[in-house]
Amino acid sequence: MPDIEIKFKLTLKLSEKWASTMSTEELINYIKCRLNGNLGFRGKVKKLSVVNQ
Repeated sequence: MPDIEIKFKLTLKLSEKWASTMSTEELINYIKCRLNGNLGFRGKVKKLSVVNQ
């Protein structure tokens, strides 16, 4: 059975106070880890990047 891959665009509005304490790379890693944790065994984030800030 082939893997199913879904691509989507998402706009997140983050708390400025919270996000200002991290670099862009740290934010990407944090969000990716949270998404992977919530997906569990059902899936995995393949790629996550920032389009603009």
